[in-house]
Amino acid sequence: MSIQVNQVNKFYGDTQVLHDVSFTCNKGDTLVLLGPSGAGKSSLLRILNLLESATSGNMSVAGMSFDFAKGLTEKQGLELRQKVGMVFQQYNLWPHMTVLENLIEAPVRVAGLSKTAAKEEANRILDMLQLGDKSDAWPLQLSGGQQQRVAIARALMMKPDVLLFDEPTAALDPEITSQVAKVINDLSQTGITQVVVTHEVDFARKVASHVLYLEDGKVVENGTNEVFNTPTTQNFADYLTH
Repeated sequence: MSIQVNQVNKFYGDTQVLHDVSFTCNKGDTLVLLGPSGAGKSSLLRILNLLESATSGNMSVAGMSFDFAKGLTEKQGLELRQKVGMVFQQYNLWPHMTVLENLIEAPVRVAGLSKTAAKEEANRILDMLQLGDKSDAWPLQLSGGQQQRVAIARALMMKPDVLLFDEPTAALDPEITSQVAKVINDLSQTGITQVVVTHEVDFARKVASHVLYLEDGKVVENGTNEVFNTPTTQNFADYLTH
């Protein structure tokens, strides 16, 4: 298992946002966390790379295990994030750095890669994502879709076992959304495990090998891509027709 989550609960004060969430995700799967706004998708995603801690439950991600009832250290979070990359909704690119500088910063400073090796790897990934001519561009010179792909490239530079996406197509037009879907599908061929948060059914259908549908912090539907055609719950069937 690349990811195994057992009985995870999450409270913000008195408000419970995740209720006994359990699922598994095998290496190379693309798991889509689908559901309406407020379903708990983003909270769950942030727990998967310990940007937040759950209140109880346990999980294993990329060969590391965590028991939330025992509490976690900052060191554990840092170690996990060496193996688990995240592509944020807002891209979070550094505007004062070129595309290439954005990509090589963490591998050089955090992973100790030489600048020469980091640049070679960065150019390889940019070529793969059809951004080879943008290495010297500034982020603000790029379209939203290009910035999204640079954010994906930056995450890939750390060679993660698992890549997390938080609403990767928010505010993108349909053509660019299709480009992002192609990138995720291409990456799935490399064996990387991906978890994608979205509320867009059409996008989810295109990229998901597996889907976890949540409502009010509870797992309502959990299955392969086939559940889009044959839902097992009425709630999920209703969501698909919205």
